[in-house]
Amino acid sequence: MNLTNRPASLMAEKAVRYLRDRQGPVASRRLVKDLLSTRSGSEADATVLLENVFDNDPRLVYRESGWVHTGEKTDRPLGAAAGDPPRVLGLFHGDRNNETGRWELHQVLMVRIFNGMTVTACGGDLVRGTEAEHLRRSVLETMDDAVLIVHDPADSLKQFESWLGAPVGSPVSLRVLARDRLGMPSSHTLEDLAARLQLHWRETGDPLDMAEVLDQALEALRKEGESLDTLQQASSSDKSVIQWPRLNFDREFLRSLPKGPGIYRFLDRDANLLYIGKSRNLHRRVASYFNQSSGRSERVRKILRDLFDIQVEPAGSDLEAMLREAARIRSEGPAHNRQREVHPKAGLASRLRSILIIEPAAPPAVLNVYLIRDGRLLRKLPVGPRGGGIKQIQRTLEDHFFIAVEGPTPVTGPDVDVEVVARWLAANRERAVAFDPTDFKTPGEVTDRLRWFLSNGSPYDSDGNPIFAR
Repeated sequence: MNLTNRPASLMAEKAVRYLRDRQGPVASRRLVKDLLSTRSGSEADATVLLENVFDNDPRLVYRESGWVHTGEKTDRPLGAAAGDPPRVLGLFHGDRNNETGRWELHQVLMVRIFNGMTVTACGGDLVRGTEAEHLRRSVLETMDDAVLIVHDPADSLKQFESWLGAPVGSPVSLRVLARDRLGMPSSHTLEDLAARLQLHWRETGDPLDMAEVLDQALEALRKEGESLDTLQQASSSDKSVIQWPRLNFDREFLRSLPKGPGIYRFLDRDANLLYIGKSRNLHRRVASYFNQSSGRSERVRKILRDLFDIQVEPAGSDLEAMLREAARIRSEGPAHNRQREVHPKAGLASRLRSILIIEPAAPPAVLNVYLIRDGRLLRKLPVGPRGGGIKQIQRTLEDHFFIAVEGPTPVTGPDVDVEVVARWLAANRERAVAFDPTDFKTPGEVTDRLRWFLSNGSPYDSDGNPIFAR
């Protein structure tokens, strides 16, 4: 690599900031002492040393009395190949817990670099609670649309994601690259890597010194003409890469997703529907597609390659989310959902022909009531602590379950996959009640039992008999 193509030095960035804060030139010996934490025998020797360190950076010039900042900008990206996106040098600091033997992350530093300049930097202790919110937002802004470069101790990225509350995506792991390209053990440290690559290691404790080494190690491990995208793939366990700049959402969007039940929709750049999924916790489930993982299936990798946007629809309960997901998959036919013919097991369809399901609800409601008849969801109604909603339930029962002369009126509503309902009931038998309301003589008998359930919080009467036939 010749001098004209060499990347600008992070130490030059450090010197630029140092000189901006001072009036007048600074002698080479002073700069060596303050920036490199070392001493030089003479001003001439110190000047030669800094010229090598600064690598002809046009922003730094030595004049008769010392170094000055010219105010010019360098057109040499810091270690970047042509066309590289911004990158963030991520430094993780922690130690091993003596009791558990587990490495624990305590501090982070993020340095964002683009077009030859250190654009911004942030860092601090990974505290919890409200004190951490400012640092989290600063870290998210620093990482936005950039490639993260790390030398990650074991489990550090997962701990970082847990604290951040958002997925990292696809960082370039110098630890993995050094293992695969140099044969170094996975447990090696950044100092070990610096020694292997014959990089100068300074015991200053200065985070920018560490960032300098991290950037130099990136260049040393990088093959000629290799892009950051290629490096991301090389250091990924499943060779899949999350390219944040091409997505129509960011980590903050994922961090802000609700933590309740609902469905999510993945779309490509042309708004074609790729996939519909459901979860009891939208925040956790959607973020899991982008978290550090031991590997993604080929189907998930294909979805992520085509993904451009995400839509979410919160639901009142996980049953509602399951029903909505099944209905949407049938009606919209997403490209990557596994379609299946619905063939209910013998007797299952008839047993679920007429059903009322009760489950606990989130406040201010107390219960959610689902009324299903002839394979259709007629109503989903919340019931309040004073019985609000029970009159609507009674009207629905009268109209669609108990009219004796003409028979129940025709039903309209979304189709229900009875197998989905049966699986949900089997998994939630301890918290949900399901029964056929037509086992009772009148709608009033059903609603009287609902009121008992509200008042007493129990599906059993005072004699211990079930108030609903399950």
